[in-house]
Amino acid sequence: MLRRGFLTTVAAVSLMAAGALPTQAEVSFMYPEWLSALVEPGIEAFQAETGETVKAIKLPGQGYDQRIALDLSAGTAADVNVMDSFMVSELASAGYLLPLDEQLAGWDQYQYYLQGLLEVASYQGNVYALPTDTDVRMLWYDLSNFEKAGIPTPWEPKSWADILDAAQKLKDAGVQYPFQLPAGTKQAEAATMQGVYMALLGADVPEGDRNRLLKRDTNQWIGDSPGLRRTFDLYAKVYSEDQLNPADLNYAADIGAAVRSALANDQLGILASGSWEDACLWDCNNPPSREVRDAEVAWTPWPGSGEPGTKATTNISGGWTIGVNANASDKDLAFKLVTTIFDASNFKPWTLSTHRMAVRTDISESEEYMADPFLAKATALAADTTGRDTVPGYQTVSALIQQATSDLVDGVPVDEVMQTYHDALIDEFGEENVVTYE
Repeated sequence: MLRRGFLTTVAAVSLMAAGALPTQAEVSFMYPEWLSALVEPGIEAFQAETGETVKAIKLPGQGYDQRIALDLSAGTAADVNVMDSFMVSELASAGYLLPLDEQLAGWDQYQYYLQGLLEVASYQGNVYALPTDTDVRMLWYDLSNFEKAGIPTPWEPKSWADILDAAQKLKDAGVQYPFQLPAGTKQAEAATMQGVYMALLGADVPEGDRNRLLKRDTNQWIGDSPGLRRTFDLYAKVYSEDQLNPADLNYAADIGAAVRSALANDQLGILASGSWEDACLWDCNNPPSREVRDAEVAWTPWPGSGEPGTKATTNISGGWTIGVNANASDKDLAFKLVTTIFDASNFKPWTLSTHRMAVRTDISESEEYMADPFLAKATALAADTTGRDTVPGYQTVSALIQQATSDLVDGVPVDEVMQTYHDALIDEFGEENVVTYE
C-alpha cells in the first residue's frame, strides 16, 4: 500500500537533494532540460533588464516531478519552479505555492490566457502558476513500418480491435515494438495519461463519469467499473496475453530517449503519446523539419473501445506550468522572472518554433500559428477534450494506476489487479470516498 499522501511520502528523503541547490542567488529557478529553449532566453532577458542574477538549476526530465515534490515539501525548493499541471492543486493545497492572482491582475499580457487552461493551474479559485503550453493526445505511427506490414495509410482505427489488429500485423512483419503503450511506475504520469486515461475515456459510456477515475459530482474515486476493467484488459492483451509489445522501453534508463530512438530507427510501429511529439520526435529543443517529420510519421486520434454508446474518439489535455515558491526570498522579483519568460517577445517565438499548442489567444489566433498544418489540425482536437482530476489525492490515485499497469505487464490477472486497486483506494481514502459501477 502507498503511504497516505504523495508529498509526505517523499519528504523523508528530500534532504538528500538539498545539497545541489544554490544558496546565494537573488532568484533561483529549477526547470527540466527539455524546456531550455523557452526558459534560458527568458533568464537572459531578465538578467539584462534587472541586473539581478538567476541561479538556474537544469535537471533531466526523468524523475523531475518527484524532485519538485521533494524540494517543496522539505522547504529547499527554488524560488521559481516548472511543474506538471497535475501537481498544482496538491502543492497549492499544502501551502507550497504562491497565489498569483493579485500580481497577475497588474500584468498587461494576462488577458490573453485561455480561462479553461488557467483552471488546470488553479486551486479553489486562485491561480498558482502559468501554463507553458497545452496538449492533446493521439496515436503516432511509423509510415515505413506500416508499409512493411501492409497496413494502408492514412490509418484511421475505429476501435481498439483495429489497433490490436494493426499491432499484430506489425509484429508479424518483424517490427520490434508494435504498440508502445506506456505502462509501469517508471513511466509515471505518462502511464496514467497517455495510456490508461486515453483508453478509459472511450471504454464505457460517458454518463455519470463511468469512464473516469473520479466521480466528479460526489468527489469519490471509482474503485471498479466496466470501463476500468476494459482498460486493464487492453493492457493485458498488449503485454501478456497477445504479447504485442515488449515491456523493456517502459523501464529504460531514459524512457523518452529510448522511445524516440526506437521510432527514429524504425523499430516502433504505434506510439501512444501526444502533440508534443511533433517537436520531440528526435530533440525537443531542435525539432526536425516539417518535411522530415511528415515523411517519417503520421498520427491519428485515439478511437473509443467500440462498445455501444462509447465515444468515437477520446482526448485529455494537460501541460506544464511555472509557479512561484510560497517561501521565495523575494516574491516580487520571482514573479518578474515568470512574466519575463512569458513575455510575448520570448514566449511566442518559442511556441511557434517548437510547434507547441498555444495557451494564449494572442498566439493561437496569429497568422503564423494557424499557418502550421500540424497545429491547425491538432488544435481542433482540443474542442472535445477534458482534463485530469486535478484535486488533492490525484497523485496517489495516479501512482496506484501506474502500479496496476505494471502488474498487468507482469501477467497478473485483470480481476486481481482490479481488486488490488479497489482495496488500495479504500485504504487511502476511506470506503465512503470510493464508489463502484456495475
